[in-house]
Amino acid sequence: MNSETKPQNIIDRPRYWRLAVETGGDMLRALARSTVDDSALLNFALPLDPLAANPTAALEEAVYSVPALLSDFGRVDVVVRTGAFTVVPDVLDEGGRMAAAECAGIVGDSDTLRTDTLPDCEAAVMWSLPSDTANFLARTFRNPRLHSHIGVLARYFGRKSAMGNCGKTFVHFNGMESIDIVAFGADGRLLTLATRQAATDNDALYFILATIGANRFAVETDELLLCGDRRRRESLSPTLRRYVRSVLPVIFPSAAYRAGGDAMDAPFPLVILPLCE
Repeated sequence: MNSETKPQNIIDRPRYWRLAVETGGDMLRALARSTVDDSALLNFALPLDPLAANPTAALEEAVYSVPALLSDFGRVDVVVRTGAFTVVPDVLDEGGRMAAAECAGIVGDSDTLRTDTLPDCEAAVMWSLPSDTANFLARTFRNPRLHSHIGVLARYFGRKSAMGNCGKTFVHFNGMESIDIVAFGADGRLLTLATRQAATDNDALYFILATIGANRFAVETDELLLCGDRRRRESLSPTLRRYVRSVLPVIFPSAAYRAGGDAMDAPFPLVILPLCE
């Protein structure tokens, strides 16, 4: 099912399906996959009502408009796209992590603070979401597992960074809205974990070049790897190759190919989520 089609019926035998939802910004995106039939996949996106009373109300309206999302899935994962995150060393205890989150200004009185561990990076992502959103997700889906978008990307790319002996900067294009940058040194150490608003190619180019400059990226030997929105990758790659010798696409996970072409159109964090476990 392509991203323009919205399923209207409850999924047959949903306990044999896994649902992944990405929320944040002005869209709700969903990817449902069968665990017994590799070719069975639903991928769709819904705009959130900009006139809703608040973001949680808009999310509720979108979820309830799709009966298939309310099926009793075998597993539900929710990826929250948020700028309210900070990175801390994994050796910090709970008190230290809370202090870091407060210093970063990412949590308020009406927010819920969460932690995504990054074992391969020896770090953790502290992130927050509104408590009313967290409560809605908990009562709507059966035991949903919540993740930040940047935590999913960091876990996946952290494993990829161990391949080879050069520095690697990964850039994920989230449509025309933003870019996510995850950079590692030649020794595999995490250097940058960031999300930047980049509505134009010039914005994206600025943040990418600023990152590789700050990290002393070796333009002749280190690698710049791109994924996400195809149009933006194709538009920026020729310009980036003027500055960096190795500008490469992130190899699409082979396991996802079995679901057909629709998987390639799904949000990258939802596609790689099963590979981050």
